[in-house]
Amino acid sequence: MSKSADGIWQRAGRLSAGHWKALLTAVWLLARARYEHHHKPIKAVLERFEATGSRSIATPVETQLVGWALNSAAARVPWRSDCLLQAMAGSMWLDRIGRTYKLNIGVRKNTAGGLEAHAWLTSGDIVVTGNLPDLKEFSPMPLENGISRF
Repeated sequence: MSKSADGIWQRAGRLSAGHWKALLTAVWLLARARYEHHHKPIKAVLERFEATGSRSIATPVETQLVGWALNSAAARVPWRSDCLLQAMAGSMWLDRIGRTYKLNIGVRKNTAGGLEAHAWLTSGDIVVTGNLPDLKEFSPMPLENGISRF
């Protein structure tokens, strides 16, 4: 076995049962998000993110666990799980635990002068998924009441 594979198994062996459950939940929700993204029109996908009612925001512990599990699983599943799929899966997870969330989609110019887009999910002021070191470089696009345009 390679040295890097040994490290993966050592780290996996140190995970708690709760972390394993979170990883399995993340894989399931990423698969569901992938299916919905592939089989539904973009308007239906984005409607998932409309107002979530009078729920409370997720706690820092909840957001950290959800973000960690989705990011870890997304890096290892055999399908593409980019920022939008992670935000979709995160919204499903937060729905399950009765927490509010907001989808953010932003754009920025890249070094070649083109546009890059990024999606991230927040609960209150806490970034749940899509937290990049340079996240502040993305200019958020207004989505409130704008989903019907898609």
